[in-house]
Amino acid sequence: MRLILLSFGMLLAIWPTRLAFPGAFPWKAPAGITLPQAVTPAAGGESAWRNEGGVWLLNAARAGLLESPAWWTGNRPPRGEVVVLEVEYLDDFAHPVRAEVYSALGTTRPYSELHRFGGAADGRWKTARIPASSDFIFRSAPSNAIQFRLTPADGPLKARAFRLAAPLPDEEERYNAETRAWVAREQRRAETSPRYFNLAQKAILSGEWSRKPLVPFCRHWMDLVRPISAPQAGEAGAPLRVRVFRNDDEPVQLGVYANARDLRNVRVSVAPVKDTAGNTVAELIPRVAEYSKVRGQMIPGYLIELFPQRLWPAYPFDVPVGRSHMIWLVVRTKEATARAGTYATTVRLQADGVDEIAVPLTVEVLNARLLTMEEAGLKLGGCTTGLVPEFELEALRNYNHNMVNIWYASIRPLLSKNSGSFGMDFRIMDDWMAAAKRAGISDLVYFLGGNPYGFPQTFGFPRDLANTLLGLDDAGWKRLAMENPHVVPEKIAPLMVEWTRRFGDHARSNGWPNVVLTPFDEPAKYVQYQSSLGMLTFIKPQFKEQIRLLRKGDPKAQIYGSIHHYDPGIEFLEDVDIFCTNAVSENWNLPDEVRAARKILWEYSGNHDRGLPATARYTFGYYFAAHNSRGSLVWAYNWGNRFDTLDGNNWMYVWNTPFDLIPTPYMEGLREAWDDRRLLETLKRAAARKGVNLDTFLGRLFGEISTARGEGGTDTVDDFWDRAKNDAMMDQWKNRMADKLLSLQ
Repeated sequence: MRLILLSFGMLLAIWPTRLAFPGAFPWKAPAGITLPQAVTPAAGGESAWRNEGGVWLLNAARAGLLESPAWWTGNRPPRGEVVVLEVEYLDDFAHPVRAEVYSALGTTRPYSELHRFGGAADGRWKTARIPASSDFIFRSAPSNAIQFRLTPADGPLKARAFRLAAPLPDEEERYNAETRAWVAREQRRAETSPRYFNLAQKAILSGEWSRKPLVPFCRHWMDLVRPISAPQAGEAGAPLRVRVFRNDDEPVQLGVYANARDLRNVRVSVAPVKDTAGNTVAELIPRVAEYSKVRGQMIPGYLIELFPQRLWPAYPFDVPVGRSHMIWLVVRTKEATARAGTYATTVRLQADGVDEIAVPLTVEVLNARLLTMEEAGLKLGGCTTGLVPEFELEALRNYNHNMVNIWYASIRPLLSKNSGSFGMDFRIMDDWMAAAKRAGISDLVYFLGGNPYGFPQTFGFPRDLANTLLGLDDAGWKRLAMENPHVVPEKIAPLMVEWTRRFGDHARSNGWPNVVLTPFDEPAKYVQYQSSLGMLTFIKPQFKEQIRLLRKGDPKAQIYGSIHHYDPGIEFLEDVDIFCTNAVSENWNLPDEVRAARKILWEYSGNHDRGLPATARYTFGYYFAAHNSRGSLVWAYNWGNRFDTLDGNNWMYVWNTPFDLIPTPYMEGLREAWDDRRLLETLKRAAARKGVNLDTFLGRLFGEISTARGEGGTDTVDDFWDRAKNDAMMDQWKNRMADKLLSLQ
């Protein structure tokens, strides 16, 4: 049984102390300005401030801009700099104010959310601290300033002072705690379903553990510890053990159960794994789960449960009696320092009024390195809304992401009309592409249009050309496109060709990552939809003609297709270079058919804000490996309601803060999927060097993988993922491959 709980009110009482987090960026205040510095609300434009008696007022749902002169040269401040916007405000409103900064991480939405503050409605004057790190800051034009934007949900917001300040030593910990607190307040609008608590496990404790108030228990990381989890037979106090390669991350999960009484201020501490000479062999990165209210996973439908949605850098937490809380550890090795061997360390747990408890952890470092994603010829990326900051790109590399999938609707070179031609402003994209290249991102899939069901408004690329260069509003574009929906309008086609030519030339001459183009998303899924226009069969010729125009403009461009069904999707095989599908189950011979056509096979799948790590691991790991697909897209990376996902569709598996990337358990499982893929490729490479035939070994392995397929994965509309019948089998397969690799060393 997979379970969970936590009293959100208790989160408000804790004050976390940050534990050392390996790899955290050394944020610091900029040296070029004297802080604090007064900031004045900007006048005019979209800004809606008004001053009454020395108090600035901003009505609900209105945007209030704040500007301060830029202290840096170039587009962004130097890496690692951070400033804090302080706002003195009256907290007399029920929902928090959204604070954003001009980040240029999007064309449609150039502002990025930094924080939310207030919403306690207690009538007190307070000071909000809103950190802005350099990777989020972009010099706004034409004001040449750092620009913030505040938007109250209800109001008016009343503020009496604004200033830029230096970060405090505990800035990140403060921010993280405040974020968990405002999410908890906002989620009080819904009660956790009673049926959820009826699923609570009964603790099975014996010996000394039956008398201890704090009971640690060992549980496999694919079986998530939830608030309604409890130690089962053999779990209480059990030692932790992990196998890891010399350049690898491996997760370990530890539950904390409150036995007989509440636990207050629970802390976890870990130390690096060292050899007998005192050299660090592996790092231990501790994280603690935040339990958020989500809709329906354990219980079908829209009933509300608690889910370990975000894995924050370790913070003190409370556990109500009879409930549990998740601690997540990542064991990280680096090839330069890891040495094969078996090592012992300790995870220490403390709580107010409770004796310290030590849980032994054994780390076995295997005498082998895994191929990197690049060495293995593998690609992984998630579909983003807009762009993500550079520190997040760097963090993604630790999660085996070497690709990002971007969308024309949210990021594009700005077009300008001039006599007989048009201009393309690449300033924003050039800045980000350089950051992506520095971070090790090798490829981008660029969706020039979205869901074809929304034709023609979702065809962002030709629509933007019509809007900007032909002067058509959206109604005019729709009339033009609908004159003959089977073809690209005659006025638009040459513009698409010229845009593509200049885009490709610019990308290559400026050293961008490889940009793979696609006209729009999932052209084969028109068979699912009946409309007033019939079966939307014009989508097929539209996709094919747009590809023809893209190739005419840039013959060097790779062309990609997200293929939602085998039939009619196979008809697009001749048009694309990369055939990415979620429909192999519709024809098990599809992978060979794609390769026979000398095309590249990728596969994709979906996710949501409460995705299970075992699903990610099986789908993107063993299931896709069985088809030997060479890359994957994840739908989607960060499409959702920021931190509070109780309502709406939320397709996301990470969150960012001004300082860090906050993963989900799904993200951890996704990394493990590609570690498994890296292991497989390493094994094949080693066997080839030794002249060892793996046909029998891999035949048996993938025979088991095939028969282990569970339910799901056959409906490309509602569940284009697959799940193993038995999650534990994945560890057996991995160990079998690891042992085989070691035998070839």
